Amino acid sequence: MSNFLFCLAARVILGGAFLMTVIAASAANAGVPIKINAYGIHYGGQIVYRYQIENNSASIIYMVKLGLNSPGKELPGPPWSLNPAYSDVPVPLDAAHCKPFYGMDCTINVFQFDYMAEPKAHINMQGVENKLVPPPKVFSGAEHIRPGTRSSVAEIMIPTAYQSSGYLTASGKVFLLDNNTKNPDGTVVTSVEIPFTKVDVTPPNILVTLNPATLWPPNDKLVSITATIAVKDDYDPEPEIKLESITASETLGASDIQDARIGTDDRNFSLAAKRAGTNLAGRIYTVTYSATDASGNKATASATVTVPHDQGK
Repeated sequence: MSNFLFCLAARVILGGAFLMTVIAASAANAGVPIKINAYGIHYGGQIVYRYQIENNSASIIYMVKLGLNSPGKELPGPPWSLNPAYSDVPVPLDAAHCKPFYGMDCTINVFQFDYMAEPKAHINMQGVENKLVPPPKVFSGAEHIRPGTRSSVAEIMIPTAYQSSGYLTASGKVFLLDNNTKNPDGTVVTSVEIPFTKVDVTPPNILVTLNPATLWPPNDKLVSITATIAVKDDYDPEPEIKLESITASETLGASDIQDARIGTDDRNFSLAAKRAGTNLAGRIYTVTYSATDASGNKATASATVTVPHDQGK
């Protein structure tokens, strides 16, 4: 049922920049108990941002917009493009994908105001029946988010290079089908503007072990080290692992650390079996890794490799 469609709104050229026509959104309705829960995961070399509506209101939701046409409330820029021919899209079109809520269709709308350095986007998800003109008299209910329920999980899948916290901090809008929700003055609420709730706020757990953990004898030769990393996150099954640093308790020579690619998921490198003869504590290498989930929560952990002064106990 999902379709992937880039929609370009009417635009006016102003000083060489795009100025998009805008329909003013209704004011946000505070106190309506509806949430847009958001979190991210790593999956198959891409970032998947996931969204779920939590409807604790008295009304049926028939349409949802993720991202709004106002500063700080939009979805981030790349990989979206305003070029009708998509000739300047930096990734293949099928690298970005939208999976809608159950019973709804996805439409990705791309827009750019004159103050924006790059195009932004919002995602419309609407039930098929609600698009019909005239609408049917009887709705199936399959495409609605009913009171007291949570929606299925919708997804936006993009290349890892375009990971951005903005996918978790934007705002959305839900549209209500009935007259069951009202403002304090008695007027009927037909739509509600809602900031996303980032539900994954806990860093991953990470444990690092190094083999071998002791280098002997101290003959100045390089020894291959293998890092084993165990990581677990509440939401993300594949947090991003990076080698953050390798330091030592003694001044290092230029060739004491070899083949270590800092800032990458490098788990094999070489360390020199070397220490100062006057250092009774020996040389201690400290190797630090980080684990970052797709919601931006980061944890670090370290392990050590020791070149002892001697083999005494």
